[in-house]
Amino acid sequence: MPPGDACRVEHFKFTQNKGDVVHPCVRYSVNAFRGHNWWMVYTPYYNADANMENPILCFGVSDSDTGPINWTPYMEIIGRPDTGYNSDPTMFFDSTKLHIYWRENFTAKTLRDGLTRGTYSCIISESDKLSLDIPILSEHEEFEDKQVSPVIMNSLSGYLGYAMHITFLNPKLSVANKYLDRVIRSLIGALATLEIFSDKKSHGISIWKSDDPCDSFKYIKTVSIENCNKLYKPWHLDCFEFESRLYAVIQTTQCNADICLAVSDDWEKFVMFPNPLITGESINKKGIYKPTAFVYKDIFYLYYTAQNHNDRSLNILYVTHMPINDLLDKIK
Repeated sequence: MPPGDACRVEHFKFTQNKGDVVHPCVRYSVNAFRGHNWWMVYTPYYNADANMENPILCFGVSDSDTGPINWTPYMEIIGRPDTGYNSDPTMFFDSTKLHIYWRENFTAKTLRDGLTRGTYSCIISESDKLSLDIPILSEHEEFEDKQVSPVIMNSLSGYLGYAMHITFLNPKLSVANKYLDRVIRSLIGALATLEIFSDKKSHGISIWKSDDPCDSFKYIKTVSIENCNKLYKPWHLDCFEFESRLYAVIQTTQCNADICLAVSDDWEKFVMFPNPLITGESINKKGIYKPTAFVYKDIFYLYYTAQNHNDRSLNILYVTHMPINDLLDKIK
């Protein structure tokens, strides 16, 4: 796909974030919601500062049938926690309401619920906002996480959750001596940068189920991504439905990522297409990060972020598009 156009996202409340955008989730509502059809939730992450990583809801402005380039902030969904940090927002429209979800990591709320990480939610209607106080997805392990970059969807069989299942580090390579542990971590980090060795492991896509999008989901299983290049360690994803098939758009590694597409006929088994949608080389950009995608009027839209050439600490939102059938022919 072509690199597309840089989006203009207005700053929200403070300027420290420099207009930074990561973890975008873009959705279209057939019926206008609070006066707008196009909506996005994202987090700032300028200079990799997790204190900024608090979900912001925006509406998009488009003068045609194409996806918006201009985005206006509407509200902050949740502010900075006293401890830990937020991340990975997602959302979907259900009837006349907007469900928004985000992850909390080592916060007072996760500690209260006996978790290391949890996905929490709120519901926004035409007139108010209701925050739910229970974890939707739950993780108890310290070094393993089955709910990275979650997606919640409404299906014929109920509500489904999809996320990346990742081991962040191997506990066997961690030692009690803090100095020695820092040395080991630095060595592993250098080897990972050179793509020689990493103790991070991507297990595939985790699947969750619930009868109610406001209730806790049950973890069902993790499935590997078939036809996935062995050099890829899938990191983040988004999902969309098109003609009764489920598609997952996937960030292939934490760093130096490609963006690829996978498809599932039964909404459980995912097969990756042989050719990527974009690579850093194909679009001449660095630091490609989590994508979001959908099909609207038979056009496939891909929103993704990449680092600014003049300031590698700044992540810029881009949008590119192509007729879905032309795209599927190209990546087979």
